[in-house]
Amino acid sequence: MEENRAQLTSILFPAAGPAGTDAASMELARTQPDCFPDLALDLVIERLVGTDDYELRPFYWTPLTTLEQVEFRHAVLADLAHERVQQSGRAFAEGMRELRTQLALVDKLRYVLQRQRVFLDAVTHYVTLTGNLARGLMDAPLESAGMLVFQDHLDRYVASEGFTRLAEDAERVAEQLDEVEYEFLIDGNSVTVIPYGGETDFSADVAATFAKFRQSDVGTHRTKFIDTVDMNHVEAGILGLVADVFPEPFAALAEFCNEHATFQSATLARFDRELQFYFTYQDYLAHASGNRLPVCVPRVVDERESNVTGGYDLALAFKRQTDATPLVTNDFQLRRGEQFLVVTGANQGGKTTFARSFGQLHYLAALGLPVPARRAVLPLFDRLYTHFERQEDLTNLAGKLEDDLVRAHAIISSADDRSIVIMNETFTSTTAQDALELGERILRTLIDEGAMGVYVTFIDELTALGPETVSMVAEVDPDDVTRRTFHIERRPADGLAHATALADRYGLSTARITERIAS
Repeated sequence: MEENRAQLTSILFPAAGPAGTDAASMELARTQPDCFPDLALDLVIERLVGTDDYELRPFYWTPLTTLEQVEFRHAVLADLAHERVQQSGRAFAEGMRELRTQLALVDKLRYVLQRQRVFLDAVTHYVTLTGNLARGLMDAPLESAGMLVFQDHLDRYVASEGFTRLAEDAERVAEQLDEVEYEFLIDGNSVTVIPYGGETDFSADVAATFAKFRQSDVGTHRTKFIDTVDMNHVEAGILGLVADVFPEPFAALAEFCNEHATFQSATLARFDRELQFYFTYQDYLAHASGNRLPVCVPRVVDERESNVTGGYDLALAFKRQTDATPLVTNDFQLRRGEQFLVVTGANQGGKTTFARSFGQLHYLAALGLPVPARRAVLPLFDRLYTHFERQEDLTNLAGKLEDDLVRAHAIISSADDRSIVIMNETFTSTTAQDALELGERILRTLIDEGAMGVYVTFIDELTALGPETVSMVAEVDPDDVTRRTFHIERRPADGLAHATALADRYGLSTARITERIAS
């Protein structure tokens, strides 16, 4: 039952998008985006896909490029949120996993007749789960273009002559095999198979006769037989004799296997794979957020503005899901005319986590997926660049500063007015004056290009370059400046929190100095 490729449907891409025909024609990324390690999205995706039996990574590596594509996925997510649709989809996905297990077993079995019977069972299972899916989606409250087109295809497929004949043939052959009844006689090394003649089964009579001699419960001496599909040569030989005695049903089985060798619908196989894109992410997000952290479907816009309430680092949330202390969430906003959040404050105060969260939110929104936040309005980007501090590579003769400059130059050479740039703790290996001059030059270049993003720095002066920069500060507890709150607040930088924390760290705070003088 081969399908026309042009008829394949997708619940990930609109028909007019890059995936309008089949998976082979999708312009999916073949490698992980460079920004993934910096944003910890590599950890998220690895935990999310596991062994990646469905080959989902390319879907997660490929952000969408139009609002139409994003809205298409949002609509599919809304349909999948209905309990009936969710249950039907998950039952179908589980059934398809079982089908693949059965077909993998067919390839491993040594004996032809056994392979053919397991294949028949696999087809019967496929017919059942396909019918169940069609009934589950019947009259379901579907509204998305992707699910409606798929439902229409599924209904036509189940009613088609090809599927009907597949179901009828599988049922007919199974009934023929079920009617086979035989007995075999063993005489030394000789085995004879004959049709079952209706002989009486005396096992119940024997059991009843000896029951009266039973005095008490004792340990059983029964042998436990292992239920396995493995067949030894003796069993295979007997099965061959059975096929000789009953040639018609086994001939029908062989004909069925040849005629329906390629029985699966390519569209259903694709639907199964694309469902996993949604389900695996939903499961990961639910696991990471638990009942404590918010999740929302973002509003994705073409305007250059970001507005997030209650955002957090998804990788950190997954790691700390069992912690008693709740994860700190943060808000941020880039209004029209504002392009960069310049983040300063105490070391270990959550600045890097905030930068990662900013990148994760924008990237996940561009996949058309829910994001870790209470509310989010996010722009669609063309490229997302990251420049995070790296350990100095002793094999790199250029040195850390030059490496930072080379990486930064590559970003500013490519960034445009649809780019998002996240630079974290850049130029920490040089003097404060040099870091100020380099940071100012890079920020002004990125602002002139129209890019937007986050710049994490220890240089307070960079927060006031102009109206395009917004100062955000990693706060500390006012009663204990050595304790980080991990809240990132929108306010002017003053450097006092960082300076106080450093003074205390090195024993130079007022209290410590006064204590030593007194002693």
